[in-house]
Amino acid sequence: MFSLFYGLWKHMFSKLELHVLILGIDKAGKTTLLEKMKTMYSNVEGLPPDRIVPTVGLNIGRTEVANRKLVFWDLGGQPGLRSIWEKYYEEAHAVIFVVDAACPSRFEDAKSALEKVLRHEDLQGAPLLILANKQIFLRQ
Repeated sequence: MFSLFYGLWKHMFSKLELHVLILGIDKAGKTTLLEKMKTMYSNVEGLPPDRIVPTVGLNIGRTEVANRKLVFWDLGGQPGLRSIWEKYYEEAHAVIFVVDAACPSRFEDAKSALEKVLRHEDLQGAPLLILANKQIFLRQ
């Protein structure tokens, strides 16, 4: 009888935890995005952009939105670190792929990295957001 009530209690008050990968080549703005989301959606003040250093390994951010726990994994985008990305795919529920829209000379490298991510079987069916970061809007 206790296990029935415990299961009901756990189901009613547990929060679903979703893991979101933040990927992209180096200097695309992945960590800046993570820090901005931490500031917007949690009580934690994110780092200002001038204090953010290149990610070696990963950064983790946690927040809660609509009774869901979101865990963001910001993975380093240097060529030597991209090989570890696939170790996180199996646990991922969604992917945000960040592209530096202000640097067209690196689009081919970003495209190649994204294609490799999309081909991986562990991410089949996972939602994907491609974020064109650092866009400059001109007003007339």
